[in-house]
Amino acid sequence: MPEPSTAAFDAEVARALRSLEADSAVPALDPLGDPAGAARALSSEGDGAPLLLRAAPELGAPQRDKDARFGPAPRDPVWLRIERGASALRLAPLRLAGAGRPRSGADGAAGAGEGAAEPRDAVRVEVTSAQGPCCTAPSCTRERTHVAAWLVLAPPPRSPAPPRAAAAQRLLVAEAQDLDPGRAEALVESVAAPLAAALRVPLVTARGTEPPGAIEPRPLPEAAPAPALTAAALARFAIRTEGELLVLRDHASQGPRGSATRNALIGAALLVAALALWVQVMRSASAGDSGIAIGVGSAAALLSLAGYAFLGVARFSSRYAARSAPVASFGPGRFVVAPWVSRTGAIDLRPEGRLGAAISAGEVHAVGVQPRGDRFAVEIDTDHGPIDALLTDREDVARYWRDAMDRAVAAVRHPGGPSAKQRLRARSQAQQPAAAS
Repeated sequence: MPEPSTAAFDAEVARALRSLEADSAVPALDPLGDPAGAARALSSEGDGAPLLLRAAPELGAPQRDKDARFGPAPRDPVWLRIERGASALRLAPLRLAGAGRPRSGADGAAGAGEGAAEPRDAVRVEVTSAQGPCCTAPSCTRERTHVAAWLVLAPPPRSPAPPRAAAAQRLLVAEAQDLDPGRAEALVESVAAPLAAALRVPLVTARGTEPPGAIEPRPLPEAAPAPALTAAALARFAIRTEGELLVLRDHASQGPRGSATRNALIGAALLVAALALWVQVMRSASAGDSGIAIGVGSAAALLSLAGYAFLGVARFSSRYAARSAPVASFGPGRFVVAPWVSRTGAIDLRPEGRLGAAISAGEVHAVGVQPRGDRFAVEIDTDHGPIDALLTDREDVARYWRDAMDRAVAAVRHPGGPSAKQRLRARSQAQQPAAAS
């Protein structure tokens, strides 16, 4: 089935960028998707032009629905327009629906970047760290360190929120997870340090606070694999941590809500056809044609059940409140393509999705870009076969997210050689030719 047009989403993104006096065709920095590229751009002297950077609002608490556990409800990223040497910046939502109105959020909560463009002041950049399990294997005792860089914003002018709530607004600008805490810290600080220096705000790390004029330069990570994408090309997909999972989202997708109208129309059509068949059943029964009545009645019952099922799916889909759909989630030692979600768009934490059970990150052979007609797919090649995780019109976009997903798989993979399951599978495959001969 052809994918719905993203023209409306593109227009909303362009409107949000215009509110920042930025053009959709200018390059945008995305430290969450390409930390190496963002670190190099922030560390360079530049030509004095403002920088356009994408960040992610802080999320709420994980959710629970009966026996199912979900991550936090998602929120759209935001755009930041930064000028070197000034802590004052401008912030805008990812998209504006029209007349300066943002689309309503999944949880209805107001926060940074959920209104029209507004001036804000940066207070500091702080780097935090937390420990988590390497994977879900009972025998694994390793710990993975998650390091994040947050841009702390002062309350907006004339904020209606209480001072404590307004002062707590933070934007996630970079993150990394690794079994080596030093490596994760170095990658995140390679973004956080030049960002704090550019904004002339303090940098707060576990080692203390570095004032604006004395921020030590950090070593740059490996060379960025590709030039930065334009804001228009970058806007649709975004990756960030949601609770305990690293999630790549499609912000141009309406998720289940996109099929609600179609399912409702199919359900209504089936019920209309079923009604006509029930009328025929009554006529046949009145005329004494019991054989015809039974046959037509069976068809009418099937159409009634199918119509009711389609309407039920449409009812659930129409209540999907999120403005995005997850492409893939990466958790401790495994990943899921097209994970299940709640009505708020929160990721179901069970290790399964619409395409089946979660796959061990150790079973990934490679992440590549493959042509699919006039489009390009990001393909994850695994022991179970290739999986198309993402589809886009542009090859540079596909390659950008190929690199991001490759890093995500590496970040959650359990170290070492083949797992017991892989060794058993290899032994079984080796025995098959011998048995055939």
